[in-house]
Amino acid sequence: MTTHILPLTGASPVADRPQSLTEQIHDRMREEILNATWKPGDLVLEAELASRYGVSKTPVREALRLLSQQGWIITMPRKGYLVRPLRLHDIKEVFELRLLIEPGLFAHAARRADAARMTELHELVASETGAAFADDSPRSPGREFHLAIARMADNARATGILTGLLDEVRRLHQIMPEVPTHPPVSHVVSDHQAILQAMEAGDADRVQKLVRDHIQDSADRMMDAFRAAID
Repeated sequence: MTTHILPLTGASPVADRPQSLTEQIHDRMREEILNATWKPGDLVLEAELASRYGVSKTPVREALRLLSQQGWIITMPRKGYLVRPLRLHDIKEVFELRLLIEPGLFAHAARRADAARMTELHELVASETGAAFADDSPRSPGREFHLAIARMADNARATGILTGLLDEVRRLHQIMPEVPTHPPVSHVVSDHQAILQAMEAGDADRVQKLVRDHIQDSADRMMDAFRAAID
């Protein structure tokens, strides 16, 4: 069978080796869930995916098993797989975890800041400035701002957890594009600039408060938007 699933080939993030077919399908499917090509509640069938990607069922089945373990899909015995439905409680959980992790992580990063890393943060904020619309791409400057500060804290596990939470937030924005779930870009940039200034001043306590307020504002807007959409 001719293999058509080529866009995600390349080096593995873990080791310098080509991705297996299962990894390619997993990454492709996960990205399609995140960008809402596959929406919550959609039924996914192995045969349809194999035909869509031009592969056999075996790597598709393995990729779906991994996605199920990660919580992105639910196995439906003798029926297929269901893209995990979304509840308001899921949104609440995502932002509660961010509020638990990010303020302390960013405060720790403020104590470890160096010139090179601060320059990177300034460049990311500059990239955000002047944008007309929020950038939901996987490498958006706003997302990278949060991850760059998390990496400064030198806690790989916390950074990995935060990466997953930001993926969840990206998916929330994509599910109903007609619903205004984003804070205004100017507000986001202003918040990031204030966080950056507090980091430069070495004021870890202020960083912690600013990050908490920043995340809470996003949480409130997201929850209000989804409540309005389902009323």
